[in-house]
Amino acid sequence: MKLSIVMPVYNEKETLLKIIDRVLKAPLPKKVNEKELIIIDDCSTDGTREIYNKIKDKSIKVYFHEKNFGKGKALQTGFEKAQGDIIIIQDADLEYDPAEYSKLLKPILDGNADAVYGSRFSGGESHRILYYWHYLVNQFLTLLSNMFSDLNLTDMETCYKVFKKEVLKKIKIEENRFGFEPEITAKIAEQARENNIRLYEVGISYYGRTYDEGKKIGLKDAIRAFWCIFKYNTSKFANFVKYSLLGLLVALSQFVTITILVEFFSDHLMRIFNADRILIENIANIISIEISIVCGFFLHSRITWRYKFNTIKDFFIKFFLFHFITFFSALVRMGIFYGLSLIRFQYQLNTLTGIIIAVIINFIGYNKLFKKRSL
Repeated sequence: MKLSIVMPVYNEKETLLKIIDRVLKAPLPKKVNEKELIIIDDCSTDGTREIYNKIKDKSIKVYFHEKNFGKGKALQTGFEKAQGDIIIIQDADLEYDPAEYSKLLKPILDGNADAVYGSRFSGGESHRILYYWHYLVNQFLTLLSNMFSDLNLTDMETCYKVFKKEVLKKIKIEENRFGFEPEITAKIAEQARENNIRLYEVGISYYGRTYDEGKKIGLKDAIRAFWCIFKYNTSKFANFVKYSLLGLLVALSQFVTITILVEFFSDHLMRIFNADRILIENIANIISIEISIVCGFFLHSRITWRYKFNTIKDFFIKFFLFHFITFFSALVRMGIFYGLSLIRFQYQLNTLTGIIIAVIINFIGYNKLFKKRSL
């Protein structure tokens, strides 16, 4: 069995040779009879690139990015180049100890796991004490990730993640920076639900470093992690939150549209078309419903279902089918709005009534028809 160690590198001239030495000397289980170290230099500018000339070991393969993309992009390249049956991620600093590879590999080699996370907060291994607020954010991100993924990890942001090669083949990585961590966790959770992927966690030691020593993750990466947790997870709870929040935005788009049309243009339109206010309000309602449908289509396509429109034809087919599903609820809403407007029901409350009905009908339609058919 062959092990691939994928190591993204960016400006690590002080630690690179030391970590390479530790990786090469790391003891491995007897079942692993071959290993390779895949290094992806993500456009280092501190002199790191000159160090590679000193490397003579043939098991080490080095690839270069001519532009700094981030850890996620470097890992994408590394996963594509890896030839091993099992792939482990290794940072180029000295925070994680390669001597613990055997511990990380054991659940997979024993036939119990398809992926393993090394937790800095589980078990009795030693770890350096550093930043309280950094730790708190880490724990909160793990908690939020667990809620959205329906996993019970103790350390989602850990570097040490181990995968069977066939598991990674089923996953497409999209994040270029540290958003990789919540993204891969969300997609592993999805594989666990759909393909019975088995995820284990083992306790590891941790020798954290300070920002003066070269730590790179920052506030913007934490903010991005929140977005990735929301974007990539597909559990029932995650979809409920997405439908709820996006539904509020869609409802707001309709409410704002009809308010603008009625409050600012109704008198003008009544004079132009010689129509009464009830007719103008109903026309405004139809227009606002269409705008909300368009908003819903783009928001759900981008965030809830994560569609990729390969061609213009593909876009219009999905756009038409989305309208087809919402057509029934739109008819119901128009009918109710017209009926309530005849009895002088205030148009704002009338609109809210229609929105509530739309949420119920469209939620059922999206899940049973649109999403299920993977349009």
